[in-house]
Amino acid sequence: MIITKKLKGFDNKLLYDKLNYPQCSCGACPKFYWNMLNIGSRGSGKTHTVCKMIKHYEKHKITLDGVEYKLRTHLISPTIQANEIYQSLESLNMEKDARDDYVDRSILDIIQDMKAEKAEYEKYLLYKKSYEKLMETPESKYEKLHETDPEIF
Repeated sequence: MIITKKLKGFDNKLLYDKLNYPQCSCGACPKFYWNMLNIGSRGSGKTHTVCKMIKHYEKHKITLDGVEYKLRTHLISPTIQANEIYQSLESLNMEKDARDDYVDRSILDIIQDMKAEKAEYEKYLLYKKSYEKLMETPESKYEKLHETDPEIF
């Protein structure tokens, strides 16, 4: 016979905010963020499978609350030259984002580049928000707007 006994202090319900990540607009894909590992013999379709999935995301777009997010593919593969299929990816800039040798520095460089791109995008969003606020404000109320939101100017 098994007796279940609740422990004092462990009967509270956990409260947390559910994170809402951008997702594929088709609605059938696995929810981001996830990992994938492809293992198979040479010629078994590993590269084809990954490229096909990326093409799906390029076609169906990644969105959150109606906002479309740009897809950017980074490739680290010693077989870049042997696989012409990579050329079919619109989200892969072969000159900038494809590497045929792996070193830890490669991952750090990609992360740094992504942080810089994110900062630039956030700067653009702030500019866009400020511009829209300025455009909807009558010229006669610019002085008041300058007092409440000086960063717009």
